[in-house]
Amino acid sequence: MLAGNCVICLPRASSNGCIGKMQREQMSAFRDGAASAAPQLVGLVPWGVVTGVVMVSSGLSPAQAVAMSVLVFAGTAQLAVLPLLVAKAPLWLMYATALVVNLRYVVYSAVLAPYFERLSPAWRILLSYITVDGMFALFVGRYRPDDPAPHKHWFFLGGSVLLWAAWQAASWVGIFGGALIPKEWSLEFAATLALIALLVPLLFDRSVVWGALAAAGVALAASKLPLKLGLLAAVFAGVAVGLAAARIAGRRAGRA
Repeated sequence: MLAGNCVICLPRASSNGCIGKMQREQMSAFRDGAASAAPQLVGLVPWGVVTGVVMVSSGLSPAQAVAMSVLVFAGTAQLAVLPLLVAKAPLWLMYATALVVNLRYVVYSAVLAPYFERLSPAWRILLSYITVDGMFALFVGRYRPDDPAPHKHWFFLGGSVLLWAAWQAASWVGIFGGALIPKEWSLEFAATLALIALLVPLLFDRSVVWGALAAAGVALAASKLPLKLGLLAAVFAGVAVGLAAARIAGRRAGRA
């Protein structure tokens, strides 16, 4: 029966109906998430193909490249580590590079924690694995931590699963068919433009903008350092400047 806007399930008679209604709502949220994330495929697919090509070109076997794509699932970290692999850099440097490049996921997890704190450990592990930049920005822009929507994690799952599946498919195209792709298509350039388009909406306040500018400046200045150390320096500079700018802005706001 209905009570206001709430559905009250009577014992036995309507329990199956309530379960069915809940499942339909979950699937609806899942589909909404996938539909909302679909426009991001324009940038993600060429980026995934390029990553697949680079993995094989760096000396990985197709099986190793597929395993890296599934287990790592972080295009930026993959592309940052592969040149170090080719250069036979120390293993600790590869780990450090991947860690630094993915430090942003520490921030993402802190932001998403209030949304998913009531979910089971299995759910949280799953969502942490498939979290990507674009879906994070989309989800945080749509929901607030105190949003009463009961199935928002299904929305997040729907969009993330779509992006995960598309990334794997695109990577495998690059791994197994990269040699057949005409160089005139310039997928590297298309992927770079797509990545820029994806990152621009994340520049939502001054501290983030200052951090991005600092990282860009250091990346250009240190671009000739060996073993891609310029990338590490840029990440550290961006994080440091962004945190400093956020603290200064917080102090000013406190004085106002």
